[in-house]
Amino acid sequence: MLLSYTAAENDGGRTVHSIVRREFRASASLLRRLKAAGAIAVSGAAVFTDYRVKPGETVSADVDAAEKPCDNIPEQGDLEILFENEGLVAVNKPAGVIVHPTHSRNTGTMANFVAGYMARTSQMCSCHAVNRLDRDTSGVVLFAKNSYMKALASEALSDGAASKEYLALVHGAMPGSGVIDAPIRRLEERNMLRVVSPDGQTAVTRYETVRVAGAGGGSVSLVLLRLETGRTHQIRVHCGHVGHPVLGDRLYCTEESSRLSRELGVATQALHAYRLAYADPLTGRRTEIVAPVPELFEI
Repeated sequence: MLLSYTAAENDGGRTVHSIVRREFRASASLLRRLKAAGAIAVSGAAVFTDYRVKPGETVSADVDAAEKPCDNIPEQGDLEILFENEGLVAVNKPAGVIVHPTHSRNTGTMANFVAGYMARTSQMCSCHAVNRLDRDTSGVVLFAKNSYMKALASEALSDGAASKEYLALVHGAMPGSGVIDAPIRRLEERNMLRVVSPDGQTAVTRYETVRVAGAGGGSVSLVLLRLETGRTHQIRVHCGHVGHPVLGDRLYCTEESSRLSRELGVATQALHAYRLAYADPLTGRRTEIVAPVPELFEI
């Protein structure tokens, strides 16, 4: 991935260091790697970063040349690509597959499959998950093709204009629309469970009930949820907190939601990352990625 910037009249006298840091938005660590790799040039000639540019000269930086070796084992795997450009690729993650390797498992993840896809398509074998989903949540996962794009895309997703929307099947008839504003914290140290608590971190979820259907002697609601914060297990904790646990959820369930899940054959949590929207880190254009809705949600 080659970044370039042509110096304007008012750029005369600026250092390459200044241009790489400000115009390319490169971190200090990336700048060090670019220097070590000899990946910075002015009008095609390698230069030191204290070089002062003249108007009309083009500063370029080869980001891939400074990239660390890929630590994901490339694998062949089912991969539904939803979006791709020079620096990013978005995939539709199935429920039951983890996003990236862990200490106990370094194969069979979406990161392995994306690395395999990039190797097969003669792209540099590097991928970094920008957003993450629980193993049993399906939907949009965005990967960056290098650490530079990972940093820019992470910033884009944390911007207030970015949007993350989910679909969920929940127990009971959930009211038409509303906001769940309830702080969340870890139940206890080294415990994955989260709880609503006054001393927790701010957590806000907006929701809109799409439809309600009778099922198994009770009701089930299809709900569209928009995250304003990104706490661990936020949707699952919030839905359970207001009395409408996500079907198939084994951590934040009730006896009633578990019974209905069994009756409907919902074996994994019915939560789908449906839509991701953000400003493209390089062009600023609004980008919207939508993952097809699984049949499970067709109530």
